[in-house]
Amino acid sequence: MKFYADVHKTKKNDEGYRITYITDGKAFRHVDSFSEIPAGPVDKLFMDTLPPQHTDGAIELLGRVVEVYYLRRLTLLKEMRSKYKLPKSARRDIKTLMNIEERWFRRVTEDFLVMRRLITAYRTMTRTH
Repeated sequence: MKFYADVHKTKKNDEGYRITYITDGKAFRHVDSFSEIPAGPVDKLFMDTLPPQHTDGAIELLGRVVEVYYLRRLTLLKEMRSKYKLPKSARRDIKTLMNIEERWFRRVTEDFLVMRRLITAYRTMTRTH
């Protein structure tokens, strides 16, 4: 089964992220972590972006044998929205994600996510000097 998710900042001080996902194309659901998405083995999760704060949830999904993909270029989402003249919203972003070909998504592995977390920490540390 394919899951499509839009990750967006919450309205409360832009501190956290909220995940809106869909499986059947009709019913939208909201969660605060990727680990709360009811995906099982051989399911695929396609998302627009993967914030570093949600790395652990994505690793947990990979542990459940879920294939996790994220959009290679966020500008592609913006281009598709302007092409179809859609306003920006979580639901419309998910509908747009569903119309993008799978080749525009990158599959992530646990090694990639761990390395990405280390790189983010390194960049944060080098900016503090």
